[in-house]
Amino acid sequence: MAKRNLIGRRSRVARRGVAAVELALLLPLLLVLIMGVWELGRMVEVQQLLTNACREGGRQASTGNKTIDQVKGDVVNYLQRNGIPSVSKNDVTVENLTSSSRAEPKDAEQLDRFRIAVSIPVDSIRWILLPRISSTKTLAVSVDWYSMKDIPIAVSETIPTE
Repeated sequence: MAKRNLIGRRSRVARRGVAAVELALLLPLLLVLIMGVWELGRMVEVQQLLTNACREGGRQASTGNKTIDQVKGDVVNYLQRNGIPSVSKNDVTVENLTSSSRAEPKDAEQLDRFRIAVSIPVDSIRWILLPRISSTKTLAVSVDWYSMKDIPIAVSETIPTE
């Protein structure tokens, strides 16, 4: 019986550092995977924020009450309020696809098609310092909206008598 206890103790003592060695071997791989998932999640989040900002710019342009500069300002403000401070008006483009002569949303006619686009460098939104695996240098989003500017209606003020 004493021999059996001695064998059990030896196997426990011999396996004492195995968990630490396994952790030391797997921890770098786990950290790389976690950082990659974190960074991918950040890229998806920023892509969604860019899309929403472009939609907001398109909505503002479609009213026919704002200039290109005001629409760009709305897009930049949306992104800055949502944690992307590095974007500027130079990163935003607004163009009338229907007629380039009516570039300003204020001058647009009803159903003129506008494209609002934002493009920012990936390096300005990364959270971790590890080099990227992807070769993507910029995140770019564009949306198309139609001008819903009201058509003026002439209403006669005279009441027909017949």
